[in-house]
Amino acid sequence: MSKYKSLLALIVCGALSATVMAVMSKEKNPQTLVAGEYTAQVKAIVCSGCGPFLEKTMKGFSGIESARANSEKLTVQFKVKKGATIKLADLQKTLQQSSDRMGMGADYSLSDIKPVKK
Repeated sequence: MSKYKSLLALIVCGALSATVMAVMSKEKNPQTLVAGEYTAQVKAIVCSGCGPFLEKTMKGFSGIESARANSEKLTVQFKVKKGATIKLADLQKTLQQSSDRMGMGADYSLSDIKPVKK
């Protein structure tokens, strides 16, 4: 009987581990963004015009209240408006279109999106 209890315990632990990993994965790569402040890596900011162009694009996206790019660190910090929900895929598509217009190898794709801790 103890073999069955041990097996059951292993199964339960495995299921819990898988659930925790799935939640952690979504936190690092969210599918939607809710109200709050975030920071993210930007794939390629290639010139002095990229930062302001990226900020303008993000501020023009429905649901984003503010955006501030750091060209040296290749990051952007932005705020999602209260009550807004943003589909990350839609934001990424808009940013890709914007970087395509900028040209010169710019790529405003976001990664490592994290909530800003206060």
